[in-house]
Amino acid sequence: MIHNSKFIVTNFAYGNGPYLRTTELALAFNDELEKVGKKRLGIIVPLVYGDKQKQTMREEFGDVPEIVFDEKLGEILRGVFYGSVGSPQVSGNFQDYLKKWAQSVKGASEKAHKHLEETYGKDIVVELSRSPRLRYDIAPAYFTSFGFLGEIYEQAGLKDAAKAADWVERDYRIHCLSYPGTFSFLQNRQPRYKTEMETPPIIKNLELRMKNEELAEGIFVTVSGIAGLEKLYAETGKLGLKIYTNDPKVVPGGIKASPDLVGNPNIKLHFARSGWGSVYLSLFSGTPLVVPEFDPSDDPEIKFNNQTIEKLGIGIIYRGQNLDQLLKESEAVKENMQKVREDILKRWGTLDGNKYAASLFARDFLGA
Repeated sequence: MIHNSKFIVTNFAYGNGPYLRTTELALAFNDELEKVGKKRLGIIVPLVYGDKQKQTMREEFGDVPEIVFDEKLGEILRGVFYGSVGSPQVSGNFQDYLKKWAQSVKGASEKAHKHLEETYGKDIVVELSRSPRLRYDIAPAYFTSFGFLGEIYEQAGLKDAAKAADWVERDYRIHCLSYPGTFSFLQNRQPRYKTEMETPPIIKNLELRMKNEELAEGIFVTVSGIAGLEKLYAETGKLGLKIYTNDPKVVPGGIKASPDLVGNPNIKLHFARSGWGSVYLSLFSGTPLVVPEFDPSDDPEIKFNNQTIEKLGIGIIYRGQNLDQLLKESEAVKENMQKVREDILKRWGTLDGNKYAASLFARDFLGA
C-alpha cells in the first residue's frame, strides 16, 4: 500500500493530451464527491513519459497532493503505445503498429490488472478513461472519448484492430462521447452501445490566462507527445510569422510558450495535428485551427477528425496555402466556431464537458 486511501485510476491513450484530460476529469470527479460530503480519492496516474510528463503536469496543475504516479503501470501502457520506445510499433506505419497492438492487448491488460491488484488491493474504487488502449478490470469504470476506436478501425477496414478495440471499450458503465467528435460529420450515425451519451467537449473550462499579454503577431504550434510527427510542424516555417510553441525543440525557430497563448488576439492561427485537445483549444479560444492533410501512415482517427473539421467548418486543412490565403479562409472558420459554441450551449447549457461528465459519473458511482 502507498497510503491509507481509496483511489481513482486513470487509463488513457498516447500523447500529452490524454493523461492531462483524465487527470482533469479525476480532479473534477473529486470535486463532485466533496460537494456531497465525501472524501476526495487518491488519483493514480500511470507515468508513461517520465520526468517530462511530471513537468507538464506540474505546469498544468501545480503540486496536487492526491496524485500518485505509478511507474510500473506507465511502463505497461508505454509498451502498447504508438510512437513509444518498447511499444509493438514495428515501423512508422500505424497499421503495422495496430497489428501488433491487437496481438498484445489482452496480455498487456492482464499485466496491468495483476499489477493494480497486487499493489493497491481493493483500494481502487473507480477507473476513469480517455480513449483507452488497455482494460484494467479492477473497478467500476467510466469511458470518455471523441469516438470509439472500434468504430474508427471498423470504418478504416481494420477488422482485427476493431475487434480488439471493442473488447477494450465495451464494458464501461457509461460511455461519454464529446461533441464535436470524430464522427460528427456523419448525419445518421447510430449509437454503438446502450450506455453511450453525447456531452460537451470533455476538457477543463479553458481559462486562457495569457490572453491579454502583449506580444508580436504570430502563430502557435501545438506539438503533441507522439514521436515521428516533426515533418508536420516543419511546414509552419513557410508561413512567415513569428512562431510560438509548447516544444521549441521540435519546431525550428519556435519561441517557448504555454498553449494558453492561443487565446491572445495577436495569435492569428493555431497549427496542430487534429487531435481533439487541439481542436477544442481553438474552438474555445476563437483562434482558427490549421491542420496538416491526413498522412495514410498515421492513425486513421486523424482522417475522420479532418473530415469533421471540414464538414463543420471549424478549421483549415493545410494544403500549401500561403499566409494571405490562410487568413482569408480563417474568417469563415471564426464564424463557424461561434455557431458550434452556440449549439453546444443550446444543447447542454454549458461548454464545460469536464464538469458535466464528472457529475454524471459521480452520481452513478455514489448510487451504485
